[in-house]
Amino acid sequence: MKKLKFELTCEDYRVLRLPNENDEKSKLGTLFVEVSQLPDELRYWTDVNPRNPKLTRADKLSGQVARSIVKTLEEDPSKFALKNLGIYLLVDDVVSKRVSGDKHELEITLSDPEQHGIVNGGHTFQAIRQVVENELYLGGAFVRLHLYQNINRDLIVDLAEGLNRNLQVTDTSLQNLQNKFDTIKQAMSGHKGEDQIAYSDGESGSVDILEVIHLMSLLNISQYPKSDKHPNDIFGSKQKVLKRYGEDIDSENSAFKILIPHVHEILVLSEEIQRECAKFTSLYKIKNTDNKNRVGSEEHKREAIFFTGQIGGFIPQGWLYPMLAAFRANISPQEWSNGKLKWLVDPKVLLKDVIQEMTDKITNIHKENKNKPAEVGRKPTSYDLCYATVFMRLAIQGKLELN
Repeated sequence: MKKLKFELTCEDYRVLRLPNENDEKSKLGTLFVEVSQLPDELRYWTDVNPRNPKLTRADKLSGQVARSIVKTLEEDPSKFALKNLGIYLLVDDVVSKRVSGDKHELEITLSDPEQHGIVNGGHTFQAIRQVVENELYLGGAFVRLHLYQNINRDLIVDLAEGLNRNLQVTDTSLQNLQNKFDTIKQAMSGHKGEDQIAYSDGESGSVDILEVIHLMSLLNISQYPKSDKHPNDIFGSKQKVLKRYGEDIDSENSAFKILIPHVHEILVLSEEIQRECAKFTSLYKIKNTDNKNRVGSEEHKREAIFFTGQIGGFIPQGWLYPMLAAFRANISPQEWSNGKLKWLVDPKVLLKDVIQEMTDKITNIHKENKNKPAEVGRKPTSYDLCYATVFMRLAIQGKLELN
């Protein structure tokens, strides 16, 4: 294999000599780089990594951790540097020089595949390439690079094992709850998309169980009974969602025991919201770039997972969650108190009546937040406006239950 030489520009670059090394030339450089600067050719430099990413037949990353990385890149890129440990590279040489604007320009060289390449962070790199190549990258994501130079060949295996150890065990909390997902599996049995839910990190389904739990949580009227409290507090917080599920599922008045029998219906509703929203936002810009950045770009159209049909565009979670959460207003509180989920109006019918107004409100908030969909998902205003839209429609139709 030929040498790989590439250049990067960064705000700051620091180098530290590795302590307790006899060879004083051994050192570690560190920097943050905008993810689109990483060359695609790095994908061929992974022999030093004992834990290469698992891909599906469609060359997509599999596993809950990997899909989480992809989701952050797609919808919350400004938080990527905080959420990700970075990419660890064994390199042959790094040449750094200051350029105008007090920046650093680096020239990085890899020359031997047995000694150089991605020793940790292969999932991160693959996620970056997947999102960039699928043109779903919003911009503004930075990843930390750790550049190891002059590492003794005999120490590479130890280095790789040490760095990868934290990823060899899946989330302990998730593992401990595996038996508590059985009722979800039973509720999904026989429904379209049942085989697409990944209940553990090793499964290849395209929808993580945490996403399924999150979508059900948006309709939990025990936790969010009225318009003065919305599930924006769990947006982007998988640990909080998982913790609440674990605490709730065995409780005497479990909200999830009410929701789980309707899990497929909720998943279908979430996709129908995306389908209907895409009809009004097909030409809407998701990100601040010139090309292929619109909701309805051909690359963003896809087959629905849980119903038969096509979703005509990419609807970010930051848009979807407030709109789905608004359907809490359509749940009968009287039936809920009796342990049942009953809609006041058929949600498919109601969706047709409210989707355009909700979409208008969500896209306005999106514009106000500089085209950052994750910020829309965090703002209580997004949920409040969507909830009010559904509530007023039900009030006009005389469908609300009076206490």
